[in-house]
Amino acid sequence: MGRPPKGTRPVTDPSLTEDFWRELTGHAEPSQREQFLWLSIDLVRELGLNQFKITTVAKMLGYSVAMVNHHFGSRDGLIAECAERVHQNYSLELIDATEAAERNPRARLEAYIEARVVCGRRLGGWTQVLNYPFHSFESPAIAIARSGDAFENSFFRNLMFITQLVLDLQRGTVSESRPDREAFANEIMRQNPTAFFHAANIGTATAGAVMWMSGRMDVFTQPQEIVDLANAALKWQVQHLVNSIPAA
Repeated sequence: MGRPPKGTRPVTDPSLTEDFWRELTGHAEPSQREQFLWLSIDLVRELGLNQFKITTVAKMLGYSVAMVNHHFGSRDGLIAECAERVHQNYSLELIDATEAAERNPRARLEAYIEARVVCGRRLGGWTQVLNYPFHSFESPAIAIARSGDAFENSFFRNLMFITQLVLDLQRGTVSESRPDREAFANEIMRQNPTAFFHAANIGTATAGAVMWMSGRMDVFTQPQEIVDLANAALKWQVQHLVNSIPAA
């Protein structure tokens, strides 16, 4: 079962309705390539990388695995492009959450940290890829070749953003602009490297929380007492991370 005969439509899984595609992609009838991409994103979120199989994606869409290779080169090529798309959307959500907070530096930093955990938990199986991108592939070389620059640029963009939020808290200001990568790195490393260290600490601490909350035992499906404890732990962690940052 490769490509269906010309003029016919593939027999797809009945769950793949127009409403399903509209909710997932924003379009009732996405292109064939986008279907492979977004269905894979959805399945990895639900199942995790270890249980994700491209044969399942191909079967649900009514094609053979050859169509995955046609569009993406390999399983790792597909996962790499999915991860790039997921990380782009994730980064935008963090910025949106920050911009929606009160216009004071502490509220903005707290909103960013909370969004990292909340958004990361919703991504489920993608948390492994977002936190350990090139350790998640069977062939890291393929992933680096296809999306290495995008991963690196996205990583530094987030790191600059969170470091700027730390600087704003230290200075009692709210920044309106994003400095370019080279100028920002020179300024931070020469003038205030501790801001970068605090940003890195926030990143690793929240990554650990996300990995915990997105594990096979989802704490938010447990009894209310466990849910309340998890929420309290998250709020304590946010406050602890923010309180650890001294004024400039």
